[in-house]
Amino acid sequence: MSKLEDAIERIKILECPTGDIEKRLVGILENYEVANKDEITIKRDKYFDRHGVKGYEAKISNHANESIIVLAKPGLDDYVAKVIDVYIS
Repeated sequence: MSKLEDAIERIKILECPTGDIEKRLVGILENYEVANKDEITIKRDKYFDRHGVKGYEAKISNHANESIIVLAKPGLDDYVAKVIDVYIS
C-alpha cells in the first residue's frame, strides 16, 4: 500500500471532537508522510453533505488534480464526529 492509502485507512476509523476534524486530518496525513502541514488544505464542504453527514475536502499541493473527501457524522450535540467514508476524487 502507498502512504496515501495507509493514511486513508487510518482516517476511515477516525473518531474525534467535531471541532478537531481538520486538525486531526492534517495530523494523520503528516504522520503517514503523505505531505507536510504546509502542503495540506482542508475545508468544510457542504456540497458533500447528505442526511446529517458533513463533508470535508482535503487538498495536497503536490496532488493538484486530486482531493481526499471525508464524510463524518456528528454525534449527539455535535460533540464527537465519526468518519463514515473517505475517498479520492
